[in-house]
Amino acid sequence: MTDKNYYHKIHLLLWFAITMLTGILSGFLISHSVMLGRYFTWLIESGNYNVFVDTFSVFREVSNANLHYNLVLWASLIVGILWTIFCFILRKNRIVSAIAGLSSFWVGSVFFASGFASAEEAVCTGTANELVRNFFVNLNIPLHISFAAFYSICFLLLLISGVKSTLKENSHI
Repeated sequence: MTDKNYYHKIHLLLWFAITMLTGILSGFLISHSVMLGRYFTWLIESGNYNVFVDTFSVFREVSNANLHYNLVLWASLIVGILWTIFCFILRKNRIVSAIAGLSSFWVGSVFFASGFASAEEAVCTGTANELVRNFFVNLNIPLHISFAAFYSICFLLLLISGVKSTLKENSHI
């Protein structure tokens, strides 16, 4: 097997992995935007913040929900970086890799730079004051909808790039 063929196989495997992970993250964020996030916001806005704190923080701890979600995020970030590197080495899908391959990097950058990560942690652990809770309520749905839309677009870009690459490779046979 030639080095070029070997790199193409790795590129394909990484493309498959990042496409699957991006699709999963898109689904997570769509679900959060449609149901779970709205429920959190409603609990806080309706004056039931104590119910949220008393139940969700316990749920997070016993279910390891954050661990599972974070594993997918970290896997997406690592695989996306590797796929992007291979795209630049092979001079394939460079624009798509910079956008979609690094989607978790872009989403994470906004999530942390906006201060939402700190606010979410404070709200979920019950340490948030009213100002932080209001910040959380005002950004929770719009931010997660924008992340869901971005991941969905990235998923579509990844699918299109995979189909284009497959069609291009098959046309040379």
